[in-house]
Amino acid sequence: AQEVVDALFEALFDGVEKGFAKEAAKKKNYVVAGLAHADGSQLVLLHAVESFCGKASPDAVKEVALVLKNLYDADVLEEEAIVEWYLKGLAGDNKGSPLWKHVKPFVEWLQSAESESDEE
Repeated sequence: AQEVVDALFEALFDGVEKGFAKEAAKKKNYVVAGLAHADGSQLVLLHAVESFCGKASPDAVKEVALVLKNLYDADVLEEEAIVEWYLKGLAGDNKGSPLWKHVKPFVEWLQSAESESDEE
């Protein structure tokens, strides 16, 4: 499943630099359709984002938090999956990637939003 989603993500966004977030918002239905058959689909999608960012331009990588927020707002991704992926990524082989620096504020926002809703 991971190879399929990686290939789908690359096919949809190959060559995208600035405007990655806009393209992802436009094409999110394709992403959702591609995930329908994947087990653990949220983590599969997040790994596809990570893989894409490893090959993408720095401008595209800067927009990755916006892409994740769009997918989160569309209920494609849940907070738990994003945080789990982020924490594993920080500890993993790819921990030096600029991806994590760009995703960090979004993850912190998710965690603070979650703790506020727990308090209510």
